Amino acid sequence: MLTPMLDIGQSLLNGFTFTVELTIIGIFGGLGIGILLAIGDMYGGRLVSALIRVYVEIFRGSPIIVQLFIGQYAIPQLAQFLIVHYGLPSFFLVAMNPYVTIFLVFALNSGAYQKGYIKGAMETVFEDQMMAGLSVGMSKAQTVFFIILPQALRIVIPAWSNEFCSLTKSTSAVALIGFTDLTMAGKDIAGLTYDVIGAYSLVAVIYLGWITLFTKIADVIYEKKKIPGIELSA
Repeated sequence: MLTPMLDIGQSLLNGFTFTVELTIIGIFGGLGIGILLAIGDMYGGRLVSALIRVYVEIFRGSPIIVQLFIGQYAIPQLAQFLIVHYGLPSFFLVAMNPYVTIFLVFALNSGAYQKGYIKGAMETVFEDQMMAGLSVGMSKAQTVFFIILPQALRIVIPAWSNEFCSLTKSTSAVALIGFTDLTMAGKDIAGLTYDVIGAYSLVAVIYLGWITLFTKIADVIYEKKKIPGIELSA
């Protein structure tokens, strides 16, 4: 009896660990991408803005499972093409690792959503803060990076925590392409114990506990860091 219980516990731990890793890398990678996209959309000119809009619509308008299937094929092929035909360093071979590919897809997907949150937050404080920065001799770039962006990141915390919740649940899509996340671990346990409801109920409780813990932490951070009188409309 002890060995099956250990197997179940290990399966849940492995699946949960992978889900957390995928979520953390996706959310922070998406944050970096979202910041760059928001700045590019606001200051990059019409061509850059148009390209960013295309990128955002592609990732927001298609299911993440489709993005994962395409990414599993397209990203390794692109890396190999660049190495063979343009002599890029073999470092790009890491892109051919299937785990790197799914991490990249989740970061790109999250970045498309976070761009909207961050741009909205930047626009909330843009006009007055830009005038204030320029009036004390700062350049436009300095004002954006040292005044506007730090305030925008504080304003965007509630929306950012919602993105974390959504991304965490989206990680279950990787089970369809052969990766063992928390949902796939639940499926394995159901097959081992023949208790489908019990297995998936346990998985649901773990998801709920993890997401609730993170959102409570984000709420505390927001209450400590929020700017009085300035909030981002949903």
